[in-house]
Amino acid sequence: MQWRGSLAALFIAMGCVSKKEMTVDLNRLILGKSYNSTKVFRTAQHVVQAILLGIVVPLLILLLIWDLTDNPNPVPAVVVIAGLVMLCFFFSYVFVVPDDLTSSATDRTLAIASKIFAYTSRGLTPEAALGASKIILSETIASAICFTDGKQVLASWGEDSAKCPAGTPVVLRTTLNVINSGEQSVFSRDASTETGGYFPRLRAGIVAPLTVRGHCVGTLELYYPRLSSIDMRQTALASGFADLISTQLASFELERQDELTARVELRALQSQVDPHFLFNTISTIVSLVRTEPDKARSLLIDFSNYYRQTLSDSDTLTTLEHEVEQGTRYINLMQARYGDGRLRVSVDIDFEVRDCMVPPFILQPLLENCIKHAQRETEPLSIHVRAFETDDGLEIIVEDDGIGMSEEVCAHLFEQHRREEPESITADGSVKRGCGLALFNVLQRIHFFYGEDSGMRVKSQEGVGTQVIVELNGEPHEPAPLTA
Repeated sequence: MQWRGSLAALFIAMGCVSKKEMTVDLNRLILGKSYNSTKVFRTAQHVVQAILLGIVVPLLILLLIWDLTDNPNPVPAVVVIAGLVMLCFFFSYVFVVPDDLTSSATDRTLAIASKIFAYTSRGLTPEAALGASKIILSETIASAICFTDGKQVLASWGEDSAKCPAGTPVVLRTTLNVINSGEQSVFSRDASTETGGYFPRLRAGIVAPLTVRGHCVGTLELYYPRLSSIDMRQTALASGFADLISTQLASFELERQDELTARVELRALQSQVDPHFLFNTISTIVSLVRTEPDKARSLLIDFSNYYRQTLSDSDTLTTLEHEVEQGTRYINLMQARYGDGRLRVSVDIDFEVRDCMVPPFILQPLLENCIKHAQRETEPLSIHVRAFETDDGLEIIVEDDGIGMSEEVCAHLFEQHRREEPESITADGSVKRGCGLALFNVLQRIHFFYGEDSGMRVKSQEGVGTQVIVELNGEPHEPAPLTA
Protein backbone atom coordinates (compact mmCIF):
# COMPACT_ATOMS: atom_id res chain seq x y z
CA MET A 1 0.00 0.00 0.00
CA GLN A 2 2.96 2.28 0.67
CA TRP A 3 4.35 1.82 -2.85
CA ARG A 4 1.02 2.84 -4.29
CA GLY A 5 1.15 6.16 -2.41
CA SER A 6 4.71 6.68 -3.62
CA LEU A 7 3.61 6.08 -7.22
CA ALA A 8 0.98 8.78 -6.92
CA ALA A 9 3.58 11.15 -5.54
CA LEU A 10 5.92 10.24 -8.40
CA PHE A 11 3.37 11.27 -10.99
CA ILE A 12 3.19 14.69 -9.38
CA ALA A 13 6.95 14.98 -8.92
CA MET A 14 7.64 14.08 -12.55
CA GLY A 15 5.48 16.99 -13.62
CA CYS A 16 2.94 14.82 -15.38
CA VAL A 17 0.26 16.60 -13.43
CA SER A 18 0.31 19.12 -10.59
CA LYS A 19 -2.61 20.05 -8.42
CA LYS A 20 -2.93 23.47 -10.05
CA GLU A 21 -2.44 22.13 -13.57
CA MET A 22 -4.91 19.35 -12.94
CA THR A 23 -7.59 21.88 -11.92
CA VAL A 24 -6.94 24.18 -14.88
CA ASP A 25 -6.74 21.39 -17.45
CA LEU A 26 -9.87 19.76 -16.13
CA ASN A 27 -11.72 23.07 -16.44
CA ARG A 28 -10.43 23.48 -19.98
CA LEU A 29 -11.29 19.92 -20.86
CA ILE A 30 -14.85 20.27 -19.56
CA LEU A 31 -15.65 23.85 -20.58
CA GLY A 32 -13.73 23.96 -23.89
CA LYS A 33 -13.09 27.36 -25.57
CA SER A 34 -15.70 29.08 -23.36
CA TYR A 35 -13.28 28.70 -20.48
CA ASN A 36 -10.85 31.20 -21.96
CA SER A 37 -11.35 33.80 -24.70
CA THR A 38 -7.99 32.85 -26.13
CA LYS A 39 -8.19 29.61 -28.04
CA VAL A 40 -7.76 26.52 -25.83
CA PHE A 41 -5.76 23.59 -27.20
CA ARG A 42 -4.31 25.58 -30.11
CA THR A 43 -1.67 23.00 -31.00
CA ALA A 44 -1.46 19.24 -31.15
CA GLN A 45 0.71 19.34 -28.04
CA HIS A 46 -2.26 20.56 -26.02
CA VAL A 47 -4.42 17.78 -27.43
CA VAL A 48 -1.84 15.18 -26.37
CA GLN A 49 -1.73 16.72 -22.92
CA ALA A 50 -5.52 16.44 -22.68
CA ILE A 51 -5.40 12.77 -23.64
CA LEU A 52 -2.64 12.05 -21.12
CA LEU A 53 -4.69 13.84 -18.51
CA GLY A 54 -7.61 11.55 -19.28
CA ILE A 55 -5.36 8.58 -18.51
CA VAL A 56 -3.45 9.92 -15.52
CA VAL A 57 -6.47 11.15 -13.54
CA PRO A 58 -8.32 7.80 -13.63
CA LEU A 59 -5.10 6.02 -12.64
CA LEU A 60 -4.74 8.29 -9.65
CA ILE A 61 -8.37 7.58 -8.74
CA LEU A 62 -7.66 3.85 -8.99
CA LEU A 63 -4.61 4.16 -6.73
CA LEU A 64 -6.70 6.12 -4.23
CA ILE A 65 -9.33 3.36 -4.22
CA TRP A 66 -6.66 0.78 -3.60
CA ASP A 67 -5.29 2.81 -0.69
CA LEU A 68 -8.70 3.18 0.98
CA THR A 69 -10.10 -0.30 0.32
CA ASP A 70 -8.93 -3.54 1.94
CA ASN A 71 -10.27 -5.83 -0.77
CA PRO A 72 -10.51 -3.70 -3.91
CA ASN A 73 -12.27 -5.03 -7.00
CA PRO A 74 -10.33 -3.66 -10.02
CA VAL A 75 -12.99 -4.51 -12.63
CA PRO A 76 -15.31 -1.48 -12.05
CA ALA A 77 -12.30 0.82 -11.87
CA VAL A 78 -10.93 -0.51 -15.17
CA VAL A 79 -14.32 -0.04 -16.83
CA VAL A 80 -14.51 3.54 -15.56
CA ILE A 81 -10.95 4.26 -16.71
CA ALA A 82 -11.64 2.86 -20.18
CA GLY A 83 -14.80 4.93 -20.47
CA LEU A 84 -13.05 8.13 -19.42
CA VAL A 85 -10.19 7.54 -21.83
CA MET A 86 -12.59 6.91 -24.72
CA LEU A 87 -14.60 9.99 -23.77
CA CYS A 88 -11.41 12.08 -23.74
CA PHE A 89 -10.41 10.80 -27.18
CA PHE A 90 -13.90 11.51 -28.53
CA PHE A 91 -13.98 15.02 -27.05
CA SER A 92 -10.56 15.87 -28.48
CA TYR A 93 -11.42 14.50 -31.92
CA VAL A 94 -14.85 16.10 -32.24
CA PHE A 95 -14.44 19.44 -30.45
CA VAL A 96 -10.81 20.33 -29.85
CA VAL A 97 -8.99 19.26 -33.01
CA PRO A 98 -11.41 20.75 -35.62
CA ASP A 99 -11.64 24.04 -33.75
CA ASP A 100 -7.89 24.20 -33.39
CA LEU A 101 -7.24 23.40 -37.05
CA THR A 102 -9.88 25.87 -38.27
CA SER A 103 -8.54 28.65 -36.10
CA SER A 104 -4.94 28.00 -37.11
CA ALA A 105 -5.82 27.78 -40.80
CA THR A 106 -7.82 31.02 -40.67
CA ASP A 107 -5.07 32.90 -38.88
CA ARG A 108 -2.46 31.56 -41.28
CA THR A 109 -4.53 32.43 -44.36
CA LEU A 110 -5.12 36.00 -43.18
CA ALA A 111 -1.43 36.42 -42.36
CA ILE A 112 -0.38 35.17 -45.82
CA ALA A 113 -2.95 37.37 -47.57
CA SER A 114 -1.78 40.41 -45.62
CA LYS A 115 1.84 39.76 -46.60
CA ILE A 116 1.00 39.33 -50.27
CA PHE A 117 -1.24 42.42 -50.33
CA ALA A 118 1.68 44.44 -48.98
CA TYR A 119 3.59 43.63 -52.17
CA THR A 120 0.84 43.65 -54.81
CA SER A 121 -1.19 46.67 -53.68
CA ARG A 122 0.37 48.82 -56.43
CA GLY A 123 0.27 46.26 -59.22
CA LEU A 124 2.36 43.29 -60.28
CA THR A 125 5.78 44.90 -60.62
CA PRO A 126 9.03 42.86 -60.64
CA GLU A 127 9.61 43.87 -57.02
CA ALA A 128 6.10 42.82 -56.01
CA ALA A 129 6.44 39.52 -57.89
CA LEU A 130 9.73 38.75 -56.13
CA GLY A 131 8.25 39.43 -52.70
CA ALA A 132 5.18 37.30 -53.43
CA SER A 133 7.40 34.49 -54.77
CA LYS A 134 9.28 34.26 -51.49
CA ILE A 135 6.03 34.06 -49.51
CA ILE A 136 4.46 31.40 -51.74
CA LEU A 137 7.62 29.27 -51.75
CA SER A 138 7.60 29.16 -47.96
CA GLU A 139 3.95 28.01 -47.90
CA THR A 140 4.20 25.17 -50.43
CA ILE A 141 6.50 22.21 -51.11
CA ALA A 142 7.45 23.67 -54.49
CA SER A 143 11.15 24.00 -55.28
CA ALA A 144 10.82 27.23 -57.27
CA ILE A 145 8.27 29.97 -57.96
CA CYS A 146 8.01 32.14 -61.07
CA PHE A 147 5.79 35.07 -62.10
CA THR A 148 5.33 36.18 -65.72
CA ASP A 149 3.36 38.92 -67.41
CA GLY A 150 2.54 36.64 -70.32
CA LYS A 151 5.54 37.77 -72.35
CA GLN A 152 8.50 37.67 -69.99
CA VAL A 153 9.51 36.63 -66.50
CA LEU A 154 8.83 39.24 -63.82
CA ALA A 155 10.61 37.44 -60.98
CA SER A 156 11.60 33.96 -59.81
CA TRP A 157 12.70 32.49 -56.51
CA GLY A 158 13.98 29.09 -55.41
CA GLU A 159 16.17 26.39 -56.89
CA ASP A 160 18.16 27.60 -59.93
CA SER A 161 16.29 30.93 -59.90
CA ALA A 162 19.51 32.69 -60.88
CA LYS A 163 19.20 31.00 -64.28
CA CYS A 164 15.77 32.56 -64.77
CA PRO A 165 16.24 36.31 -64.22
CA ALA A 166 13.61 38.98 -64.75
CA GLY A 167 13.17 39.75 -68.43
CA THR A 168 13.61 36.17 -69.65
CA PRO A 169 11.15 35.57 -72.52
CA VAL A 170 8.29 33.13 -71.94
CA VAL A 171 8.98 29.89 -73.85
CA LEU A 172 7.13 27.25 -71.80
CA ARG A 173 4.37 25.89 -74.00
CA THR A 174 2.09 25.34 -71.01
CA THR A 175 2.44 28.99 -70.02
CA LEU A 176 1.44 30.14 -73.49
CA ASN A 177 -1.57 27.80 -73.45
CA VAL A 178 -2.67 29.10 -70.03
CA ILE A 179 -2.36 32.70 -71.25
CA ASN A 180 -4.69 31.88 -74.15
CA SER A 181 -7.17 29.69 -72.29
CA GLY A 182 -7.17 31.30 -68.85
CA GLU A 183 -7.31 27.82 -67.25
CA GLN A 184 -4.87 26.39 -64.70
CA SER A 185 -2.69 23.57 -66.02
CA VAL A 186 -0.28 20.93 -64.66
CA PHE A 187 2.64 19.77 -66.80
CA SER A 188 5.34 17.12 -66.62
CA ARG A 189 8.45 17.11 -68.75
CA ASP A 190 8.74 13.33 -68.35
CA ALA A 191 5.21 12.55 -69.55
CA SER A 192 4.94 14.99 -72.46
CA THR A 193 6.90 16.80 -75.13
CA GLU A 194 7.30 19.86 -72.85
CA THR A 195 11.04 20.51 -73.04
CA GLY A 196 11.31 24.29 -72.96
CA GLY A 197 11.08 26.69 -70.09
CA TYR A 198 13.07 27.38 -66.99
CA PHE A 199 14.37 25.26 -64.11
CA PRO A 200 15.26 22.25 -66.32
CA ARG A 201 16.06 20.06 -63.30
CA LEU A 202 12.51 20.48 -61.99
CA ARG A 203 10.45 18.03 -64.00
CA ALA A 204 6.89 19.12 -63.21
CA GLY A 205 4.92 22.21 -62.39
CA ILE A 206 1.63 24.07 -62.04
CA VAL A 207 0.81 27.15 -64.15
CA ALA A 208 -2.05 29.28 -62.80
CA PRO A 209 -3.48 32.30 -64.65
CA LEU A 210 -3.65 35.80 -63.15
CA THR A 211 -6.82 37.38 -64.51
CA VAL A 212 -8.25 40.89 -64.40
CA ARG A 213 -11.79 41.43 -65.72
CA GLY A 214 -11.70 38.12 -67.57
CA HIS A 215 -8.36 38.75 -69.29
CA CYS A 216 -5.20 36.82 -68.41
CA VAL A 217 -2.51 39.37 -67.54
CA GLY A 218 0.16 36.96 -66.32
CA THR A 219 0.87 33.61 -64.69
CA LEU A 220 1.93 32.17 -61.37
CA GLU A 221 4.12 29.08 -61.86
CA LEU A 222 5.13 26.54 -59.21
CA TYR A 223 7.89 24.04 -60.06
CA TYR A 224 8.45 20.62 -58.44
CA PRO A 225 11.16 17.92 -58.71
CA ARG A 226 8.67 15.31 -59.95
CA LEU A 227 5.01 14.95 -60.90
CA SER A 228 4.27 12.84 -57.81
CA SER A 229 4.97 15.93 -55.66
CA ILE A 230 1.86 17.61 -57.06
CA ASP A 231 -1.28 16.57 -55.20
CA MET A 232 -4.71 18.12 -54.74
CA ARG A 233 -3.42 20.34 -51.94
CA GLN A 234 -0.70 21.84 -54.15
CA THR A 235 -3.08 22.51 -57.04
CA ALA A 236 -5.57 24.08 -54.62
CA LEU A 237 -2.85 26.27 -53.13
CA ALA A 238 -1.72 27.39 -56.59
CA SER A 239 -5.29 28.23 -57.57
CA GLY A 240 -5.91 30.02 -54.27
CA PHE A 241 -2.77 32.14 -54.49
CA ALA A 242 -3.54 33.03 -58.11
CA ASP A 243 -7.11 34.06 -57.24
CA LEU A 244 -5.87 36.11 -54.29
CA ILE A 245 -3.35 38.01 -56.40
CA SER A 246 -5.85 38.41 -59.26
CA THR A 247 -8.33 40.03 -56.88
CA GLN A 248 -5.69 42.47 -55.69
CA LEU A 249 -4.67 43.29 -59.27
CA ALA A 250 -8.31 43.93 -60.20
CA SER A 251 -8.67 46.27 -57.24
CA PHE A 252 -5.51 48.12 -58.25
CA GLU A 253 -6.76 48.41 -61.83
CA LEU A 254 -10.02 50.00 -60.65
CA GLU A 255 -8.10 52.49 -58.52
CA ARG A 256 -5.84 53.27 -61.46
CA GLN A 257 -8.79 53.84 -63.80
CA ASP A 258 -10.39 56.18 -61.27
CA GLU A 259 -7.13 58.09 -61.00
CA LEU A 260 -6.75 58.32 -64.78
CA THR A 261 -10.34 59.54 -65.12
CA ALA A 262 -9.78 62.21 -62.49
CA ARG A 263 -6.61 63.35 -64.24
CA VAL A 264 -8.31 63.52 -67.61
CA GLU A 265 -11.10 65.63 -66.11
CA LEU A 266 -8.54 67.91 -64.49
CA ARG A 267 -6.64 68.38 -67.73
CA ALA A 268 -9.86 68.98 -69.66
CA LEU A 269 -10.88 71.68 -67.21
CA GLN A 270 -7.48 73.32 -67.30
CA SER A 271 -7.41 73.31 -71.08
CA GLN A 272 -10.73 75.13 -71.36
CA VAL A 273 -10.25 78.61 -72.77
CA ASP A 274 -13.11 81.05 -72.36
CA PRO A 275 -13.09 82.81 -75.76
CA HIS A 276 -15.05 85.78 -74.43
CA PHE A 277 -12.61 86.29 -71.56
CA LEU A 278 -9.75 86.02 -74.06
CA PHE A 279 -11.31 88.56 -76.43
CA ASN A 280 -12.27 91.04 -73.68
CA THR A 281 -8.82 90.90 -72.07
CA ILE A 282 -7.02 91.49 -75.36
CA SER A 283 -9.37 94.38 -76.13
CA THR A 284 -8.64 95.92 -72.71
CA ILE A 285 -4.88 95.66 -73.25
CA VAL A 286 -5.14 97.14 -76.75
CA SER A 287 -7.08 100.12 -75.42
CA LEU A 288 -4.32 100.81 -72.86
CA VAL A 289 -1.39 100.57 -75.28
CA ARG A 290 -1.64 104.25 -76.32
CA THR A 291 -2.85 105.79 -73.06
CA GLU A 292 -1.03 103.68 -70.43
CA PRO A 293 1.70 101.66 -72.16
CA ASP A 294 3.40 100.59 -68.91
CA LYS A 295 0.15 99.22 -67.52
CA ALA A 296 -0.58 97.52 -70.84
CA ARG A 297 2.86 95.89 -70.73
CA SER A 298 2.28 94.67 -67.16
CA LEU A 299 -1.13 93.26 -68.05
CA LEU A 300 0.28 91.53 -71.10
CA ILE A 301 2.87 89.79 -68.90
CA ASP A 302 0.16 88.73 -66.45
CA PHE A 303 -1.98 87.54 -69.33
CA SER A 304 0.75 85.38 -70.87
CA ASN A 305 1.78 83.91 -67.51
CA TYR A 306 -1.84 83.23 -66.62
CA TYR A 307 -2.56 81.23 -69.77
CA ARG A 308 0.82 79.50 -69.70
CA GLN A 309 -0.07 78.15 -66.28
CA THR A 310 -3.68 77.37 -67.22
CA LEU A 311 -2.70 75.38 -70.30
CA SER A 312 0.29 73.63 -68.74
CA ASP A 313 0.32 69.97 -67.76
CA SER A 314 -0.40 70.64 -64.11
CA ASP A 315 -1.69 67.40 -62.57
CA THR A 316 0.65 67.57 -59.60
CA LEU A 317 0.44 69.50 -56.36
CA THR A 318 1.58 73.10 -56.22
CA THR A 319 2.42 75.48 -53.38
CA LEU A 320 -0.24 77.76 -51.94
CA GLU A 321 1.96 80.75 -52.76
CA HIS A 322 2.06 79.72 -56.43
CA GLU A 323 -1.72 79.25 -56.48
CA VAL A 324 -2.22 82.73 -54.97
CA GLU A 325 0.05 84.21 -57.65
CA GLN A 326 -2.13 82.65 -60.35
CA GLY A 327 -5.24 84.06 -58.70
CA THR A 328 -3.62 87.49 -58.45
CA ARG A 329 -2.91 87.50 -62.19
CA TYR A 330 -6.56 86.79 -62.89
CA ILE A 331 -7.66 89.60 -60.53
CA ASN A 332 -5.27 92.06 -62.20
CA LEU A 333 -6.80 91.30 -65.58
CA MET A 334 -10.36 91.65 -64.26
CA GLN A 335 -9.57 94.92 -62.44
CA ALA A 336 -8.21 96.35 -65.68
CA ARG A 337 -11.45 95.44 -67.35
CA TYR A 338 -13.93 96.59 -64.67
CA GLY A 339 -11.81 99.31 -63.07
CA ASP A 340 -10.28 99.46 -59.59
CA GLY A 341 -13.37 101.15 -58.21
CA ARG A 342 -15.66 98.27 -59.16
CA LEU A 343 -13.51 95.43 -57.81
CA ARG A 344 -11.51 95.43 -54.58
CA VAL A 345 -9.53 92.36 -53.53
CA SER A 346 -7.46 91.75 -50.40
CA VAL A 347 -5.28 88.71 -49.65
CA ASP A 348 -4.25 87.57 -46.17
CA ILE A 349 -2.07 84.43 -46.22
CA ASP A 350 -0.27 83.33 -43.06
CA PHE A 351 3.46 83.06 -43.66
CA GLU A 352 3.76 79.51 -42.31
CA VAL A 353 1.29 78.09 -44.86
CA ARG A 354 2.72 79.67 -48.01
CA ASP A 355 4.72 76.54 -48.82
CA CYS A 356 1.85 74.14 -48.13
CA MET A 357 1.06 71.85 -51.06
CA VAL A 358 -2.42 72.31 -52.50
CA PRO A 359 -4.32 71.00 -55.53
CA PRO A 360 -3.73 73.12 -58.62
CA PHE A 361 -6.33 75.46 -60.08
CA ILE A 362 -8.60 75.74 -57.03
CA LEU A 363 -8.37 79.44 -56.13
CA GLN A 364 -8.92 81.06 -59.52
CA PRO A 365 -12.32 79.37 -60.16
CA LEU A 366 -13.54 80.59 -56.76
CA LEU A 367 -12.46 84.14 -57.55
CA GLU A 368 -14.09 83.87 -60.97
CA ASN A 369 -17.32 82.74 -59.31
CA CYS A 370 -17.30 85.81 -57.07
CA ILE A 371 -16.85 88.21 -59.95
CA LYS A 372 -19.39 86.60 -62.29
CA HIS A 373 -22.15 85.74 -59.83
CA ALA A 374 -21.83 88.10 -56.85
CA GLN A 375 -21.42 91.53 -58.49
CA ARG A 376 -24.17 94.10 -58.10
CA GLU A 377 -25.10 96.36 -61.01
CA THR A 378 -23.64 99.56 -59.57
CA GLU A 379 -22.00 98.96 -56.20
CA PRO A 380 -18.38 97.79 -55.97
CA LEU A 381 -17.56 94.20 -55.01
CA SER A 382 -15.06 93.37 -52.27
CA ILE A 383 -13.37 89.96 -52.16
CA HIS A 384 -11.23 88.79 -49.25
CA VAL A 385 -8.96 85.74 -49.46
CA ARG A 386 -7.58 84.17 -46.29
CA ALA A 387 -5.49 81.06 -45.59
CA PHE A 388 -4.29 79.75 -42.26
CA GLU A 389 -3.25 76.58 -40.45
CA THR A 390 -5.76 74.50 -38.47
CA ASP A 391 -5.47 71.51 -36.16
CA ASP A 392 -6.34 69.19 -39.05
CA GLY A 393 -4.41 70.90 -41.84
CA LEU A 394 -5.04 74.00 -43.97
CA GLU A 395 -8.10 76.19 -44.45
CA ILE A 396 -8.64 78.63 -47.34
CA ILE A 397 -11.56 81.07 -47.25
CA VAL A 398 -12.81 83.16 -50.18
CA GLU A 399 -15.59 85.56 -49.19
CA ASP A 400 -17.38 88.45 -50.88
CA ASP A 401 -19.98 91.07 -49.99
CA GLY A 402 -22.03 90.48 -53.13
CA ILE A 403 -25.64 89.60 -53.76
CA GLY A 404 -25.43 86.18 -52.06
CA MET A 405 -27.87 83.33 -52.63
CA SER A 406 -30.79 81.67 -50.94
CA GLU A 407 -30.44 78.74 -48.54
CA GLU A 408 -32.15 76.45 -51.04
CA VAL A 409 -29.69 77.27 -53.83
CA CYS A 410 -26.75 77.01 -51.45
CA ALA A 411 -27.87 73.59 -50.21
CA HIS A 412 -27.93 72.10 -53.73
CA LEU A 413 -24.73 73.57 -55.16
CA PHE A 414 -22.83 70.26 -55.32
CA GLU A 415 -25.62 68.09 -56.72
CA GLN A 416 -25.06 66.22 -59.97
CA HIS A 417 -27.49 68.26 -62.12
CA ARG A 418 -25.59 71.46 -61.31
CA ARG A 419 -22.68 70.19 -63.38
CA GLU A 420 -24.83 70.32 -66.49
CA GLU A 421 -26.03 73.91 -66.20
CA PRO A 422 -25.78 75.58 -69.61
CA GLU A 423 -23.61 78.56 -70.32
CA SER A 424 -25.17 81.96 -70.91
CA ILE A 425 -23.86 85.22 -72.33
CA THR A 426 -24.19 88.24 -70.08
CA ALA A 427 -24.91 91.77 -71.26
CA ASP A 428 -21.23 92.69 -71.34
CA GLY A 429 -20.38 89.72 -73.54
CA SER A 430 -18.81 87.43 -70.94
CA VAL A 431 -19.64 83.78 -70.47
CA LYS A 432 -21.63 82.98 -67.35
CA ARG A 433 -21.34 79.33 -66.39
CA GLY A 434 -23.31 77.62 -63.64
CA CYS A 435 -21.88 78.34 -60.23
CA GLY A 436 -22.23 74.67 -59.28
CA LEU A 437 -20.02 73.51 -62.15
CA ALA A 438 -16.97 75.46 -60.97
CA LEU A 439 -17.48 74.44 -57.34
CA PHE A 440 -17.98 70.80 -58.29
CA ASN A 441 -14.76 70.73 -60.32
CA VAL A 442 -12.81 72.29 -57.46
CA LEU A 443 -14.28 69.72 -55.07
CA GLN A 444 -13.28 66.89 -57.40
CA ARG A 445 -9.66 68.05 -57.41
CA ILE A 446 -9.65 68.36 -53.63
CA HIS A 447 -10.90 64.77 -53.29
CA PHE A 448 -8.42 63.57 -55.91
CA PHE A 449 -5.39 64.89 -54.06
CA TYR A 450 -6.56 64.91 -50.43
CA GLY A 451 -9.28 62.26 -50.23
CA GLU A 452 -12.84 62.35 -48.94
CA ASP A 453 -11.85 63.76 -45.53
CA SER A 454 -11.22 67.13 -47.18
CA GLY A 455 -13.74 69.26 -49.01
CA MET A 456 -15.65 72.55 -49.23
CA ARG A 457 -18.43 74.31 -47.39
CA VAL A 458 -20.48 77.26 -48.68
CA LYS A 459 -22.22 79.82 -46.50
CA SER A 460 -24.34 82.52 -48.09
CA GLN A 461 -27.04 85.04 -47.28
CA GLU A 462 -29.02 87.00 -49.81
CA GLY A 463 -27.98 90.64 -49.91
CA VAL A 464 -25.02 90.05 -47.57
CA GLY A 465 -22.51 87.88 -49.43
CA THR A 466 -21.04 84.41 -49.81
CA GLN A 467 -18.24 82.54 -48.07
CA VAL A 468 -16.54 79.47 -49.56
CA ILE A 469 -14.41 77.48 -47.11
CA VAL A 470 -11.86 75.00 -48.48
CA GLU A 471 -10.66 72.44 -45.91
CA LEU A 472 -7.52 70.44 -46.72
CA ASN A 473 -7.03 67.88 -43.95
CA GLY A 474 -4.13 65.49 -43.47
CA GLU A 475 -1.37 64.76 -45.94
CA PRO A 476 -1.98 65.07 -49.70
CA HIS A 477 -1.69 62.16 -52.09
CA GLU A 478 0.92 62.79 -54.78
CA PRO A 479 -0.08 60.50 -57.67
CA ALA A 480 2.47 58.69 -59.78
CA PRO A 481 3.41 60.20 -63.16
CA LEU A 482 0.75 59.60 -65.79
CA THR A 483 1.90 57.21 -68.50
CA ALA A 484 0.33 56.17 -71.75
